[in-house]
Amino acid sequence: MPQRVLSLPSTVAVRLLLFLPLLLLNGCWGGSEVVSTPDPLAIFRTAMKESTSSQLDQLGAVPMYNLDVVYNAEEGQLTGTAHIEVPNNSADPWPQVYFRLYPNFNHYGGGMTVKNVLIRGEFTNFKYVAEGTAIRIDLSVPLLAGSRLPIDITWELAIPTWPDASSTYALFGTSQSITTLPLFYPSLAVYQPSTTPGAGKWWLEMGSPRGDIAFNTISLFAVTATLPSEVVTVSSGSLITKTVISPTQERYQWVTGPVREFFLQYSPRLSSASIESYGTRVTSYWLPEDEAAGRAALKYGVAALRIYSDFFGEYPFREMAVAPGPLANRGMEYPGVSQIGIELYNRSRDNLEILVAHEVAHQWWYQMVQNDPVNEPWLDEALAEYSVKIYLQYLSGSSEADNLEVQRWLAPVTLLKSRGGDAVLDRSVNDYSDFGQYETIVYGKGALFYDELHSVMGDRAFFTFLHSWLSDHRYQIVTSQDWLTALERMGKPELVKLYRQWVGGSKTDAVDGIQAPVSAP
Repeated sequence: MPQRVLSLPSTVAVRLLLFLPLLLLNGCWGGSEVVSTPDPLAIFRTAMKESTSSQLDQLGAVPMYNLDVVYNAEEGQLTGTAHIEVPNNSADPWPQVYFRLYPNFNHYGGGMTVKNVLIRGEFTNFKYVAEGTAIRIDLSVPLLAGSRLPIDITWELAIPTWPDASSTYALFGTSQSITTLPLFYPSLAVYQPSTTPGAGKWWLEMGSPRGDIAFNTISLFAVTATLPSEVVTVSSGSLITKTVISPTQERYQWVTGPVREFFLQYSPRLSSASIESYGTRVTSYWLPEDEAAGRAALKYGVAALRIYSDFFGEYPFREMAVAPGPLANRGMEYPGVSQIGIELYNRSRDNLEILVAHEVAHQWWYQMVQNDPVNEPWLDEALAEYSVKIYLQYLSGSSEADNLEVQRWLAPVTLLKSRGGDAVLDRSVNDYSDFGQYETIVYGKGALFYDELHSVMGDRAFFTFLHSWLSDHRYQIVTSQDWLTALERMGKPELVKLYRQWVGGSKTDAVDGIQAPVSAP
């Protein structure tokens, strides 16, 4: 994305600046001497607002990625190298380390091939697992708790091409002149400790096209990409430099603050406009035929940033983007980027504001406070969806907010109940019979649950609860049990009862005050 560009003396200096934090944490790079600096996280602060930069100091040890990718237009593929500093933040020793290859999921449609894995400069064997969506690296010496391990991976990635119809739903690849590349690199899998020492497991779920499939721990990224010179880029993080390296190629270098993943999108047809608000530059992108909708999306994105910052807590990054993608009339959240389906810029324009408000809310509920999206999708989706009512209530008044509740949530949930398809919220994506049931329960019923909580708590207690939920769990992974524990601390049994009825632990649930049995799908 076109962003603030730092003036530095040379490309070499830029590369050193990008790599320095990794060099320091590893102690060396290819046998070089240790370099001392007063602030090893200085380059990552570039992506943070001054008021939130101290959040980096509170992270502790997190994975740090140095990615370098080159797009080969003739082959339609990326070649990439990654240097990853892997910390073991659990109490268990790790005899293996796993990396997810998300492009190899069927509904991503890509083809990622790992060429080499090196540990401390030595070639190391690896094995494809989880139906080719992960690799397992067996370590000669287990990685002990509190230790770090440098791992270098090289790979090739075939980028799929999808139909150009506006109804195409393509999370990964090229369609309608837009190339979308979430998780285009090997991503360290999430290690989930157990209450029994040594019994933890690596998260290797396969997920479902009904919901989100990617689950990643908070990380820091320094990314270099060599791309065609005619494209406009949209990405996570902040752009440090853009350098012309040939008549047909430009090299981009980005850094991030603490994010779940790195997202990259590019197209030769995008235009953009930006507004600075609350210390963040919000940029909206659009295709030439959709300029009016693109400028409207900018207005919605800025409003959402302000409202959610006021009600939930400060957005910490210097950049935020809203951009079109080949997602038909749906949307998808990525760190710093809300991708909105192309149809929402034209034939489904009436829903553009709602989708922008929902996806921007995910910058709080998914990016800053994260959960397992396959086994506990309600944790982020229900709150992101309810955030839309808060947005409308503040911006447009009670009438618009109430219409949203009735039309988007209550009517579908009531219909589903009448057909015997009701269920509690705390279920995995794979427990739902189809996409309709999943979306109605997780989004619609989940939002109604938050609305009931809000009503019972009152404004002050409700927003204090959300502020605390963010501040207590920022950049962490939470579970439904964590959520229940936070609710229990309020000391109000009626709130816990609501949780049991709506989320889980009870055979009944409530919608609009009506008790009804939960039917198996």
